Amino acid sequence: MSENTNEPDLPDIPESDAELQELLKKLDPAPLGCSKLNSLHREYRITALDAEHDPRHIHWRRVILLAATCCIATLGYIALRYGPSLQREVPTNLATETGLREVAPIESEMESFTGPSAEDFLPVSAQGYLINSSSNGVIKTEEGLRERMSVEYRDVYHWHDPETGTNIRFFKPRREEVIVPLQTD
Repeated sequence: MSENTNEPDLPDIPESDAELQELLKKLDPAPLGCSKLNSLHREYRITALDAEHDPRHIHWRRVILLAATCCIATLGYIALRYGPSLQREVPTNLATETGLREVAPIESEMESFTGPSAEDFLPVSAQGYLINSSSNGVIKTEEGLRERMSVEYRDVYHWHDPETGTNIRFFKPRREEVIVPLQTD
């Protein structure tokens, strides 16, 4: 009683791949049921929607549209802001080899410049700031012992043009040597 009668009879297992392929070719696939087909279609739509709304997914149509809109807005701003200055005529006497203008037109433009002159500016303040002081040693004079001091200042001059609201500040460094009497007892 070595045989088990409860096991179903299995077909002979093919020993080579060629035999297995021949058996597989003889099989006919069963048609899918409607419920299985519907569930596969539903899973496909869910997967496609998830992939479309994935935050890691780049929507190139939106990126290109946004970039084009930004470029058009920038060009519009440049046209409105700098349009009149961009419409100036280019002088015909440009140096063709170097691409630079000749000196004569620049001088003629400077002659027609009507900016504020020095007479338009009113003085507002003049101040001197002590920056550094150092001793250069003690010296002996006829009046007694003195200390030679080196002092650095920064002078600040401020002018204002009330018509244009222009302010000019001029900074000028200055160095002086001062002889200071020493008190002796």
